[in-house]
Amino acid sequence: MAKSTKAETKPKRAAAPKAESASAAPASGAAKAVEKAVASKTAAPAGASPASGTGSRGYPPPHPDAELTLEQAQVLYDKLLAERERVTRGMREHLSEAIAPSDSLTDEVDVAQRHTEQAYLIRFADKERKLLREIEHALEKFAEGEYGVCEGTSEPISPKRLELRPWTRYSVAYKEQLERERKQHARD
Repeated sequence: MAKSTKAETKPKRAAAPKAESASAAPASGAAKAVEKAVASKTAAPAGASPASGTGSRGYPPPHPDAELTLEQAQVLYDKLLAERERVTRGMREHLSEAIAPSDSLTDEVDVAQRHTEQAYLIRFADKERKLLREIEHALEKFAEGEYGVCEGTSEPISPKRLELRPWTRYSVAYKEQLERERKQHARD
C-alpha cells in the first residue's frame, strides 16, 4: 500500500503567467528589464499574504486610526490584489505587442506607423508600471498595518476615497494642498 503525501492531496497554486516572449524576437535590454520587473512584482510583497495578517479570515488589518471596518478593509485588500493582477496582465500584453517582431515593412509610412504604435504601447506600459508600484506600496502598507491613513498628515483617508482609489497615499485635503504648492512653484 502506497503512502499518499501532502503534495499529492494538496492542490497546486497556479504559477504567475509569463510573458509570451518565446515566440517573439529577442527583446531589447530595456524591454527585458521591464519584463523582469513585472515578473518580480507578481509575487506578493513580504508579509502581505492574506494568511499573514491578524484580521478575520487572515486579512491584514488596516491602521487602527483608519476609518475602516474590517469588512471594508478586506474588500479593499481584495480590490488591490485584483487590480494588481489586471495591471500586470495589461502591462505584459502591451510590452509583448510592442516588442513583437513585425513583418518586413518596406514602406516608410508602415515603418513610421509601427514605430508610433510601439512608442504608444511602451508609454502605456510605463504608466501601468507606475500604477503597479502604487498598488504594491498600498499592499505593503496593509502588511505593515499602516493602510488607511494619509502619508502627509497621518489623518485617516475617507473610506469613499479609498473605495475609488484603494492605492491612494493621501487624503483629499492633503492632495489639494500638494497641488496648490506644485502650481505655486510652477509660477515662480
